[in-house]
Amino acid sequence: MMILRFFLLSIAFATGAGAFADDQFDKDIQPFLKTYCVSCHGEETQKGKIRLDHLSASMADRKEAELWARCLEAIEFGEMPSDKAKKFPTKSEARLVQDWIARTLDRAGLRVEDKADKEGYGNLVPHDLLFSPSESKRLVDAAARLWRISPKALANTVRGARMVSNPFALDKPHGNFRDFKGKYTFNSLMAEQVTELALAHSLKEAQNARKMIVQMREKGSTIDEANQEAIKRHYHHVLRRTPIENEMDTLMALLKKVDADLGVPRGLQAVYAAIILQPETLFRFEGTGESDEEGLVVLSRRELATSLAFALTDLPPDTNVLRAFENEELSPSQIIRAETRRLLDDEKRPTARNRMLQFFQEYFDYQKAEDVFKDQVQGHRHWAPALVYDLNALVMHVLKKDKQVFKTLLTTREYLVYVNSHRDHGNPLVYNLPPDWKPTPKPFRFPEDQRMGILTHPAWLVAHSTNFDNDPIRRGHWIRYKLLGGNIPDIPITVDAKLPEEPTWTLRKRMHVTREEACYKCHSKMNPLGMPFELYDHYGRFRFDELDKPVDVTSKILNTGVPGVDGEVNGPFELIERLANSTHCEQVFVRYVFRFFLGRNETLGDAKTLQEAHKAYVDNDGSMEALVISLLSSDSFLYRAKPKQLAQTEAKP
Repeated sequence: MMILRFFLLSIAFATGAGAFADDQFDKDIQPFLKTYCVSCHGEETQKGKIRLDHLSASMADRKEAELWARCLEAIEFGEMPSDKAKKFPTKSEARLVQDWIARTLDRAGLRVEDKADKEGYGNLVPHDLLFSPSESKRLVDAAARLWRISPKALANTVRGARMVSNPFALDKPHGNFRDFKGKYTFNSLMAEQVTELALAHSLKEAQNARKMIVQMREKGSTIDEANQEAIKRHYHHVLRRTPIENEMDTLMALLKKVDADLGVPRGLQAVYAAIILQPETLFRFEGTGESDEEGLVVLSRRELATSLAFALTDLPPDTNVLRAFENEELSPSQIIRAETRRLLDDEKRPTARNRMLQFFQEYFDYQKAEDVFKDQVQGHRHWAPALVYDLNALVMHVLKKDKQVFKTLLTTREYLVYVNSHRDHGNPLVYNLPPDWKPTPKPFRFPEDQRMGILTHPAWLVAHSTNFDNDPIRRGHWIRYKLLGGNIPDIPITVDAKLPEEPTWTLRKRMHVTREEACYKCHSKMNPLGMPFELYDHYGRFRFDELDKPVDVTSKILNTGVPGVDGEVNGPFELIERLANSTHCEQVFVRYVFRFFLGRNETLGDAKTLQEAHKAYVDNDGSMEALVISLLSSDSFLYRAKPKQLAQTEAKP
């Protein structure tokens, strides 16, 4: 099992740290253990060979400290009590125990690492607190960061250079999104590749610039004036600004030295490459501005222009964005709202709209359908790119209407099926449409007992399957994580996560191995959510039977902690309706939109931002545009907290 919070025992045991008297242990912690834990982990029963009834407030014993750390992880992931328990703690009760364990470990000199800001762990921030009115007065507590530009942004910067492979290539998401704070380091290999790209691009640009330099010389300009003009143009092209005096002096000195050593236009090539290789070109800087009255760092207007451009496009801020932020009569939030609307409404350059599509591609994770190998079978020609194309079209169709976007994507009965736009004319078969079905540019409405929203779309079903089977575990994990805002530990490295190969057994029967005690504490949070989708095969085709047996799509959802979701379900449509009508799930969706457009996990300091964003979404009839505008004009986008060490230093007399 992966320990969520890692702790170091060496300090405490090396110094002989003893037990701490703790009144809260007797008052709150022991009763919690007796109520929710000891029945399975006490003197008589010790499931998993774990006994908790003898634990004390002392962290002096190594094994006892390790056991407390395991308890902390189990409570944080909702792993314990198991779904078979008769009583479950409230979120506030569980949080009180978590805080006590972490605090007591810390007091004993056992350092605890909180991973709530790491990729894939955003759901660890308590949902009930984020959307509690009592938390809306908090200040932004996320510090400034250095953020690498995206691969597309790098490609746009060195456009025209031959790029065999992009050194900034982003990995497929692990719980969050491709472009994420702190996810990608800049190593020596990357530096070498980027340098080669910069030199290749700059040689071509320098050769083109020579024509302009010759023309200027013919009109009476000096060689220095012509070179300076060429440098200014490249500065504007790459950085969208004019170089200051000392920058120009440094670049001109470099140009003259290289020209003298290697000849014209090598000097200009070196200068152009140097501009591309500046940190300002390859990274997004934040927090160089002044502090406000509350001690928060205000992002400068240029930083905000850059952040807005990269949030909505893969290009540096264009002239319109830069000019907009020069308007001192408007506040930055007013400018952001206006510019976001302009970029989203720009039909000639739909880069911002495409960014919206990218969010849903990564949120629903359906593009992975193209990576899942499927055998071709008689009567059905599987071609995953066609399915992804169709689902992209559906998302854009819903975004264009921009009403109840989240609910519509989960519950719509209307799909866009573009058969003739694909080379695979067997494509309608995956939708259970007849081979002679006539395609139409208009949405096709499916019968109510066959399809409902993205979670029953063939692209999503294939993406969350294996090469040869359905995968209720993967589908249930997605629902638990992306809709319910839950957490599930990674598969322990000691576990061989395979189902038995029994060709005469249904998948539900083969999954009996996951019901073993050691496995089901996690699988109970995934399997019941994924089993209703057995209504479809691993190609995404609707079906009535499996191995000549009626397919079983019933399930029982337990202990989600989400009002209206738990209980018996008789198929995927009933489950989807519950999820789509849940305010909690809608708020979790808002959290994921926050992570995508701000590039980091939310913190309790973002409670005000998230509550206002959700209100904007609801007040505007489920408008995705209103939601994004609210987030990008929020305090979380405009401000950064001072680093703690710096703030503490400044506070000293």
